[in-house]
Amino acid sequence: MTEKDFDRWNAIKKSVEKEQLEPSKYPKEGEVWMSILGKNIGFEQNGGGENFSRPLLVIKKFYNHMFWIVPLSTKQKTLNFYYNFTDPETNNVSAIVAQIKLVSVKRLQRKMYALSSLHQQNIKELLKSFL
Repeated sequence: MTEKDFDRWNAIKKSVEKEQLEPSKYPKEGEVWMSILGKNIGFEQNGGGENFSRPLLVIKKFYNHMFWIVPLSTKQKTLNFYYNFTDPETNNVSAIVAQIKLVSVKRLQRKMYALSSLHQQNIKELLKSFL
């Protein structure tokens, strides 16, 4: 088992917390944003790369600073808590709906694309089935 780099993640997390909010970083439901997700515990979805980032789908906007998201993966699985789709660049993507999470706008880096209303509705229905 490889050692997780929590110390490096902690330094990045401190830097993200210090950032000022930019008015252009107020996403809408159904948008996919590249985001700093971090290094997490156990089987929770991690971010990757130098700043522990990954794409996140905004499921619910509570106000301009807090959102429910689900992490996205390029690994499609036939599990009942994965919603598989193809993104606008024809990449295979999965929304991992079991890993819904509340995040701050400070984690969001840049908008990638908006999901179709049909995919948004299907993902929300899948989430409702677990609740």
